[in-house]
Amino acid sequence: MDESPKIFTQIPAFLEYLGPECSPAIANAAPHGKLDLSPKFPFVCSRHYADLIKKANEPEALLREILPHVDERENVAGFVDDPVGDLPAGKADCVIQKYDRRALIVSTATCGARCRFCFRKNYPFQNIPDVARQVSDWLDTHSDIWEVILSGGDPLMLGPGEFRDLVEAIAMHGSVTTLRIHTRLPVMRPDVAMQHFEFLRELPARFECVLTAHVDHPDELDEESQMVFGQLKYSGWTLLNQSVLLKGINDSAETLEKLCRKLFVQGVLPYYLHQLDHANGVAHFEVSDEKARSLIEEIRKRLPGYLVPKLVREIAGEKSKTPV
Repeated sequence: MDESPKIFTQIPAFLEYLGPECSPAIANAAPHGKLDLSPKFPFVCSRHYADLIKKANEPEALLREILPHVDERENVAGFVDDPVGDLPAGKADCVIQKYDRRALIVSTATCGARCRFCFRKNYPFQNIPDVARQVSDWLDTHSDIWEVILSGGDPLMLGPGEFRDLVEAIAMHGSVTTLRIHTRLPVMRPDVAMQHFEFLRELPARFECVLTAHVDHPDELDEESQMVFGQLKYSGWTLLNQSVLLKGINDSAETLEKLCRKLFVQGVLPYYLHQLDHANGVAHFEVSDEKARSLIEEIRKRLPGYLVPKLVREIAGEKSKTPV
């Protein structure tokens, strides 16, 4: 019987699980003295993601996404706690509205992992006991909303009952015709994503359904992500992906090409390639705009247009993503 935990919250236990064969990759991802064993932003990694690291072609890239680094403690000019203006756009405890006639729900504080470049790593999360009621009450007075986006945290980390209640509360409002879910679980916790499948399969009969995955590197995609995406696509979901351009992780044309092609094989269209949001503690991941544009130009030569993601950044207060 496998007694390994499904979630690692202690770095030594995580490194022990990876084993000595991953030692060179760990040394590359966090050289001696650079690994932060007491990070302000807690360490959390799923066993599934640890297994992806073990079998990765570029394990150091995946390790950089998840291992705390002492550079996160640096204060860098221009990097702030709320880089995308979530707090000024808050309309209720769990509702953010930046864009006309669309609303984003911060459905939970819980994620399947703690990615070190997270733009909400300093967000004042609170798990709201009755998020479904609060969302329903807000939509009662906002009949112009046609799309609701479930975010977090990760909305699929809600228990099946809580998740169903939230979606049913949204469905009570006839103005909402599109339901979009932003999730990292197909690559972090596919086992948890699958807990919702009976309900998820029903939803395309009631909404236009969009799932926006967050996959940054081709080594994050495997047979289990293929199963999640395949079931959703078969059920009528539109599948998109957004990635963050990250130094030392996916900042090469070869890696981005592989990612876009592998996503397509799994039924997912590349959607956005985000320039890094300037959250405190993430500056060491930044790639210059000049290099970002050159990477997009290179993959545009290698791929058909439908597989080239839009290079964008989010600017606080703007009514849309901004092309770079």
